[in-house]
Amino acid sequence: MRQPEEGLRSEALREALKVALQGEGEAQGQGKAKKEVQNEARLAKLEDLLCRHGDGAHSRPNLRLAAAVGAEIASLPPSPVRLLTRLGSDDAAPDDPRVFLPIAAAHGWVALLRANRHGPEAWAALGELAADERGPVRVGTLDALSVLASANGGALALVTNAPDWLQLADLDRRFSAAALVVEALGERRILARIAGEPQLLDYLSRTIQELADAPRSAERLEGRRRLLMSLPTTLATVVSTLGMGDQGPAWFERLCASAEHPHVRRALSDTILRLRKTALGPGSATAQRLRQALESTAKPLRDPSRLRPGSGRGKASRPMR
Repeated sequence: MRQPEEGLRSEALREALKVALQGEGEAQGQGKAKKEVQNEARLAKLEDLLCRHGDGAHSRPNLRLAAAVGAEIASLPPSPVRLLTRLGSDDAAPDDPRVFLPIAAAHGWVALLRANRHGPEAWAALGELAADERGPVRVGTLDALSVLASANGGALALVTNAPDWLQLADLDRRFSAAALVVEALGERRILARIAGEPQLLDYLSRTIQELADAPRSAERLEGRRRLLMSLPTTLATVVSTLGMGDQGPAWFERLCASAEHPHVRRALSDTILRLRKTALGPGSATAQRLRQALESTAKPLRDPSRLRPGSGRGKASRPMR
């Protein structure tokens, strides 16, 4: 896992950032049209440098630069809230270099959280960025959340505050944000930091319940599809990481015993199949117990007589209904 950066190495970028932050303070203090024009010019110069070196429109944005911008912002005394809000609200297309600006904003907000500054504003802004549908922004925000979760207390802070993002009014954005959080929690090293915290399982349970309670019209949403795809890997890691005291398997068994929605059941089925393949899984006996729990709540076949002979062979490696 990549470590957070220490700050900007480019003198031009560092100076442009300082000037932009100073200009923000002057514009707020003076409230004059002339100051606003001057401040706009300062911001334009900073944004031009970020877009030029950020590679936002490429498949691999310059995440190190984004993290360095965040670290530099957190080290400076002026309030960066207005600047980060401006960067994060840029709605450039995914193939536009300006798409790097929200990526830099995500790392800036995370750096502020790690410095214990502007917590409410940072969490609200990160929720909006996590829900963004643009690929580069999702890559950048996921990287920022992973850096946050790898720090002391960061993973617990994430699962404590991420439930607020499940209240986003737009259902697609709600699922998109949840998918990014679930993906960030898929790292075993991150889960090990919060293995004993109830907020982890509470968040995952609530997320799965959101999927089950969503209207049928939500099945076409891209955010929902991403969330269903990200769940099996993270759930398997959670069960295996918390398997020493049977906390994870017992929790997952309860999920299986109460699951009714077919798409949720498919995600749970994929999780069990992943547990069988991992060397760090809870063991074949536990995996079989989980499989039986999920199979026990399956809807009966409409016509059992049409079940083909031999169709049950190798069922331990087959998906469950």
